[in-house]
Amino acid sequence: MATTKAQSAASPHVASARGKPFIAEPRRISPLLRPWNVVADREMHQRFVPGRLMAWDPRTAFSWVAGSLYWLLPAGKARKGLGDRIQNMVAITAAYTVNSPYCIADAVKSEPTGLSEAELEAIRTGADEAETSSFSTREQLAIKYTRLISATPLEFPEDFVAELTAAFTEQEIVILAALAAEINRNARLFEALGAPPLAFAPETT
Repeated sequence: MATTKAQSAASPHVASARGKPFIAEPRRISPLLRPWNVVADREMHQRFVPGRLMAWDPRTAFSWVAGSLYWLLPAGKARKGLGDRIQNMVAITAAYTVNSPYCIADAVKSEPTGLSEAELEAIRTGADEAETSSFSTREQLAIKYTRLISATPLEFPEDFVAELTAAFTEQEIVILAALAAEINRNARLFEALGAPPLAFAPETT
């Protein structure tokens, strides 16, 4: 069987947590992407495999980097107002809703998450957010909003939108939507490439 150009350029390194990604890593990565992978490796405390896989198409990789830079910038007033707890809830809820082992691990690894074990379990199992008494009204709305954003088909009931817009500012809603969409993008991209779950990934249901 003839060897393709892609195969001949592929790196022999293969991550083993899931077995193999669907494609091998390229042997050569754009010098402009290498520093980003180094930073991601440091943040993950392990090799950032998706970053290597995306390097096959630099335009895709640079697009992903550009979309991720926002979350590395200093938090503005609205993000500080939302607080880490709600933002962690959104990330974790989105990851569990789309059932991505990679994104679940990425979302829950950032200790402390600010959530109790009971709260994490409620999110993990998809329990009605209103039934967890420790969730504030804003937190319940953020969780429900994230579940709607992560569901198919996309439907946002008018009564819910009215509650959402009454509880959050316009900027806060954009941040919540962007964060949930970011996790959805990562989940679908990383899982579609067969990226192995992070080494400390919990099991999904």
